[in-house]
Amino acid sequence: MTDKKRSMVYISSDPKDTGAALYTLNRVVMQLDGLPVQSYYMQSSGDYDWPLVRSIIDECDVYVLLVGDSYGAISETGESFIHREAVYAKSKRKPVIAILKNAELKSLTPQSVLRLKSLHRLMMSGIFKYWNNKEDLLLIGRQVLRDHLKPQLKISSGGLSSPVFSEYKGMESDSFFERESYPLRFTGKVFAHGNCHEITSKVPLSWTVSFISIGSLMTSPVTEDRMRGALEGLVEESYKEQFLAAIPESHALVDVRCNESEFQRLKAYLKSAGVIENVDSGSGGIRNYWQLTASGEQRLNKLLMPSKAHMV
Repeated sequence: MTDKKRSMVYISSDPKDTGAALYTLNRVVMQLDGLPVQSYYMQSSGDYDWPLVRSIIDECDVYVLLVGDSYGAISETGESFIHREAVYAKSKRKPVIAILKNAELKSLTPQSVLRLKSLHRLMMSGIFKYWNNKEDLLLIGRQVLRDHLKPQLKISSGGLSSPVFSEYKGMESDSFFERESYPLRFTGKVFAHGNCHEITSKVPLSWTVSFISIGSLMTSPVTEDRMRGALEGLVEESYKEQFLAAIPESHALVDVRCNESEFQRLKAYLKSAGVIENVDSGSGGIRNYWQLTASGEQRLNKLLMPSKAHMV
């Protein structure tokens, strides 16, 4: 028998909209030794039991709002069920975390777009992250939930000794860098016969090359633009021929740009691996600068010491 209490995490979502993402988030919560709970309510289920839902939110230790591509099913009050639950959780001053999808708005009506944006604005006043796919959800879920659930993994004298947690910490520090490459899409302007062509190409950068290119700038705080610029400069110089090959008799490549969503995912991987962290800019407290962690500096030094030939 054990008296260890598992933190209850209420996940508010529209199951019709989030689908398999619900399983992914449930899995993350369980891996962090939390207990996920949700109503799985859909309008086809019958009456919505609002008093019961309120009572569960009252009891939960952490409230998570998972938003997909839409605003969600509309309740009799004119707002979506998930919007109502989020407002209630905020009013109870629960630890509230929003995981919001970068939704494709073209398929929504103007009214649905306005409603979805209003929900996003509400949740942006607290802890929130954006996701695109399962891979993002796994990383983001672990990042935002482990600080809330980690205390429940402590054993009286052994510290953080959960097998799942130990396995994940090992993965953070090493497994990302063991992969051969992480392809990133870049778009550049290719010139041939006086004409300019915009070419998009997937460049198979290795994890080591990506980290060295970015990390070499990050012994002091840098902006995301500088981080992205380091990768773009590397590609423009070292992968020029890959772009030129797309257009016969081309002769110049300029204005290389890294795909924004893929860059954000790479940044999330590096943060999850524990080698970079968000830091204060030093000019008003806006946390939009990034810097190597102590672990990141050690890894960078280790990579640079043998040879800089890895960069080519």
